[in-house]
Amino acid sequence: MGRSYKIPDVQPPILSANEVVPKATYNLGGKKKWFDNHWDQYITWGTRLIILLISTMSFIYHNLLQRFVNSSWLTLRKSWIFNSAYFETWWTTFCFAWIIPLYPFAIHFIPLLDKYKIHPSVTYVHQTILGMLKEAVVYMAPLMFLDAIIVKKYHNVDPSVWTLKQQSIIQYTRELPVDPPDLKSILFHLIASIMTFDVLFFIVHLVFHRNVWIYQIIHAQHHQHDVMHPHVTNKLTVVERLVLILSANFALKMYNSHPLTRMMFVPVFICLLVENHTGYDFPFGLHRVIPFNLYGGSVKHYKHHIHGSKYYQPFFTYLDYFLAKTSNNRNMKHKYEI
Repeated sequence: MGRSYKIPDVQPPILSANEVVPKATYNLGGKKKWFDNHWDQYITWGTRLIILLISTMSFIYHNLLQRFVNSSWLTLRKSWIFNSAYFETWWTTFCFAWIIPLYPFAIHFIPLLDKYKIHPSVTYVHQTILGMLKEAVVYMAPLMFLDAIIVKKYHNVDPSVWTLKQQSIIQYTRELPVDPPDLKSILFHLIASIMTFDVLFFIVHLVFHRNVWIYQIIHAQHHQHDVMHPHVTNKLTVVERLVLILSANFALKMYNSHPLTRMMFVPVFICLLVENHTGYDFPFGLHRVIPFNLYGGSVKHYKHHIHGSKYYQPFFTYLDYFLAKTSNNRNMKHKYEI
């Protein structure tokens, strides 16, 4: 099923060149019917207005939301599973297991949304229960090993507790801060952590593609598929998966993110990753809602899976544009020197 690529930054299309894509419906940058185009613009602007309304209401009812956060934190601190050293690994696996069937699996069975497929080859590839269990074990095993040997260190926790925990070889629980996070800090840390991860993984991703040996050993598996489908999100080698998780963890640690913020980060992060691999160009997608082409989303990431020579940022696009401009300038300079 997979394909082998001779060099890491030049990849063949997911479908053969003989297959024709109907221009009216499936086109990476083509024209749509006038009505559909305008209707999609209304949906995009409607989504922006909904986000603005939610943001405004959140600001107005800030105190009410903060009380909800405080209450939720008190409840979570009493939960044995939330206090477990392995909670974040379990929570990530749980979120991934439910986000895919609730979103990509559902839209696959709505014919009305087929017109938003970037390419007609886009589909939902079903997995067996055994396959999903195997994937979960491969994902969880290295992370739970790290959870067992590393003491969790969160901000506003007495350092003497960490010293005491380090005396134990195996970690079973984690020490949590007493106070809940501030609502504003939750929002800031979520956005800042995602943007920081975006930069970190851009660098790693670029290295994966520019070094032939690293690409073949670590990253090629992610690009070996005949059609784009959401399960490609987790089609990673152990090394690549660890790099992704540790990059996200480093971004959260960089801002001393509260455990509750870290918990909220996981479903947001997974949704963004899965969205990149759905292969749908929805008018309510973040790449449409965020203006000035600052966000790449599923369209840019689909192009990355086709060509492999551009769009290395997982979410945003500014570093990709900077890289492209720098490469063009360097090529022009080299041309004149010759």
